[in-house]
This record gives sequence, C-alpha cells and structure tokens, in this order.
Amino acid sequence: MTGILLSLLLSWGIVQTSSVFLRSAPDYESALDSQSRMGTVVEILEQKGYWVKVRTPEPYEGWVNELCLAPVSEAEKDAWLAAPRYLCTVEATHVLEAPDAHAPRICDLLMGNMLRQGEGRSGAYVAVVLPSGRKGWVRHDEVVDFSRWAGACRKAVAPGSDPSVTAAAILATARRFLGVPYLWGGMSAKHFDCSGLTGFCYFMQGLLLPRDASQQVKCGVEVPVEQMQAGDLVFFGEKKVSHVALCIGPGRIIHSSQLVRINSLDPSAPDAYTRNILHVRRILGHLGDGTPVSCIADSPCYFSPTLVQN
Repeated sequence: MTGILLSLLLSWGIVQTSSVFLRSAPDYESALDSQSRMGTVVEILEQKGYWVKVRTPEPYEGWVNELCLAPVSEAEKDAWLAAPRYLCTVEATHVLEAPDAHAPRICDLLMGNMLRQGEGRSGAYVAVVLPSGRKGWVRHDEVVDFSRWAGACRKAVAPGSDPSVTAAAILATARRFLGVPYLWGGMSAKHFDCSGLTGFCYFMQGLLLPRDASQQVKCGVEVPVEQMQAGDLVFFGEKKVSHVALCIGPGRIIHSSQLVRINSLDPSAPDAYTRNILHVRRILGHLGDGTPVSCIADSPCYFSPTLVQN
C-alpha cells in the first residue's frame, strides 16, 4: 500500500481508526503533536514511505501512519460528507461483525467518532459503515444521528439562546474524563492535553475551536478574572499562554494537568492551582464575532449546512 495515496493523486483521506496520532515528522520517534478521530476528513499534503502528512479541520498539520487513513477522491470525500452518519456519544465501545454483544469485534469506537449509517436495524443494534467501507453494527443507544445532533447544537448556541445550558453540557462532558492521564498532543477520549480537553468538550457541543491554547486565546471576548463564569476558558502562563482550563464556576477549574482534575484558584485552598492567569475568554454568547470559532453544522469540513437537520 506504500505510496498509493500520492501515486493515485488522492488529495483527501478519512480517519479510519478510533484515533490517530499526528507527529511532527514521518518517524515514530518524532514528537506527538495532536490527534484526529474516526470519520474526520483530512487533506493529504505529502507522503514519505508509509507516512502521510495531513491537514485536519482545526486546522492542524502532522504526519500519520497510512493505515489509519482511508484515501478518497474529491467525489468520494463529498459523498462521505453528504451521507447520513452517526456520532458516537459514549466514552468507548466497539463496532461488531453482527448485531450481538458476543459477536467478533471489528474495531474500537470512541466518543466523537463518526460512522456512515448502514442499512437496517436488529434489536438494540444499527448497521454502520466504516470509512474503509467495511460494514458492522453498534448499539443504537451509543450513537446519534450526526446531522440532527449538529442542527440541535447550532440551535442551542444561536443568538438569544441561554449560554448557561451549553456551558453545563460542556462541563458535564469534561467531568466524564476526570482522572484520565495527561498526554501531550492528546485530543481523544483516551488521551488529552490541556487544549485537547477544552477543544474536545466544545466539539461535543457542536463547536469547533482551534487546536492549541495559543490559538484558543484568540477566541471569544476577554472578561475580567473576577467575572469568570462556567464555560469560560482560563489561560495561564507568564509572558505567553502555556496552559488552558475550563471554568466550572467562580474560582474553580477543570483541566488536563498531569491528569484531568478539578482545582481551586484560591491560593489558600488545599487544592489550589497557583499558576499565573493571563486571560479569561468567553466563547458562548459571542459566536460570529470574527474570532476563529465555528459551528460544526456550518463547517465544510464536516458537511454542507444545507444537509443539517434543524
């Protein structure tokens, strides 16, 4: 399979494993910079041996193993984006060969993964099609219709909506990963770095943030530290941003630092996190202000907005 992507002039790929590591160079010993998730369309930029350089929707560039990608043409990419899909909403499960809990496993499936909807339903299971084209089955209560979900998320953050509702949902997602160990470059349900966690929690409420903390700090509007509220992004560092957390309420944060944990910003508290706060940014209620935040429902990286069910 080595060299097949560029030799066939295929400029797109679909992530076909539950998560894929993006490295800084085409070498397993190179730095792990980020991750992408199953069902995500990536642009193919270059290939060296079995390493493929891609650009993700955030956008982010890195090198991935070719077996983690399903190479597709422009037409096939558009067909994937137009097809009915499912979004996985549980932390971890599996795609099975048959609609039976004891059937052989095809692969693992993580929260935020996307699959094409297959034909048929059997008991508690629905048919799915992997990016590779292989067919399988997942429990219907572990996935949601991607288009309906995206439309509901867009409605939830529309002007006039109550941002506290979305903030509560973002923080509920974050709490599901308490205790997950920190991994530089992690942004999947198995691994998180600081901005990977914040970006993932916003993604699961239909919002696409830039990848890194240094980019996320340009989103939304600045608010005074004493006015921070649930759902705000809190940025730490000295002269430049080096860490980001989610505010869960006055003076408290949830973040990925050694592991996903909750800390107090009160220096006298026993669980104090005492790094210097540089910025507090409010995203919710300030979409469309010219900052790099978009609704997934409106992103051509995920589908045409005309296909989204409101």
